Formats: sequence, structure tokens, C-alpha cells
Amino acid sequence: MHTRQPLALLLACAALAACSADPSPLVPQLREALKPGLSVAAAETELKRHATTYSIKTAAECDEIGRKSAMAAQLPARGGPCIFGKIPVGTDWLGGRTDVILQLVFTPDGQLADGNFEEIRSLR
Repeated sequence: MHTRQPLALLLACAALAACSADPSPLVPQLREALKPGLSVAAAETELKRHATTYSIKTAAECDEIGRKSAMAAQLPARGGPCIFGKIPVGTDWLGGRTDVILQLVFTPDGQLADGNFEEIRSLR
């Protein structure tokens, strides 16, 4: 009976290893599509293509959010509006969920200055 325990443990480890999904290609796709110089309207069009839930903040709101945020990944305001969003990527059979979160910051004339895109995984 003891010879089956190592085999069962090995099978369980292999099953769990198979559960970890490869990174989504969405982050590199977004970096390619949302390059500096893009207008707010063009950025919105791209976000809608990916079923993004997002909100557009005014320049004043972006500045205030940046000053109050303790997150190191937060991009500083650039004098224009900013967009925060989340794109659902998928779920796994264990109930885990993968999303891409994003922040876009624009210059005062409405041109994209920078973007931050992160894939996050969580359990439901």
C-alpha cells in the first residue's frame, strides 16, 4: 500500500502544475495597440474591442488619485484625463479568475502619455 502513496502524490502535483495557465497574450497586445500619442477616443475604441469595464477620470481626479495611492505601479498624472479598467481574460476549473487591469494617463491635449497593464489571478 505504501508504494501507491508516492504515485498518488506525484499525480496530484502534476495535476496542480497543469492548472497554472500560461500568461495571456493580451498584455503585449494592449501595449502594442495603446502606444503614446493615441487619442482618448481611439483608446476607448480599443478598450471596447476587449469588453473592458473602464472609467475615465478628469485631470483633477487623476491627480488626486495619484497623490492618495500607495500603489507603486500607479502611473503619475500627466495633466490630462486618465482611464482605469479591467478586462476579463478567463477562469480555470478550480474557480480561479484571470483579468488584466490597466491604467492609461493622457497629456492635457488628450494624447496618451503612458499605460500600465497587469495580469492578475485570483480565486473567486
